[in-house]
Amino acid sequence: MMNRLMMLAACAVLATTGIASATTHYSNPSYGVVQPDKASKVVAGIINQSGGIVYGSGFKVSHPETGEYVITMTSGVFKACPVVNITPAGTNTSPPLANLYSYGCGSSGVSLTVLMIGSTTGTLEDNSFQFTAMQP
Repeated sequence: MMNRLMMLAACAVLATTGIASATTHYSNPSYGVVQPDKASKVVAGIINQSGGIVYGSGFKVSHPETGEYVITMTSGVFKACPVVNITPAGTNTSPPLANLYSYGCGSSGVSLTVLMIGSTTGTLEDNSFQFTAMQP
């Protein structure tokens, strides 16, 4: 019984220390990780498999070929080149690989070419995805 109580106490200490450590880490800029503030700009969206915008604004999408999607954001949306994350969504079988194939950023705006590659076939395939572009 005493061993179980000691184990429970040790777990409680570790759990609370982990929470405090995470709070310190993510809110302390000296670690290189900074929470977005009100000055941060974020553009995000969900794109369906045919290239339609399901959610989001501030960008346009074209779907020139199977598995290829081009996202454009006009100049003035970001003051500098944003950090971009792409995640496949809405798949019923093996999730495809989302590849940020090309990324252009300059005075005319931001252009992203996303390729969705079948994880079992290795060929391009249409699939919905979500993206986030953020300028800290």
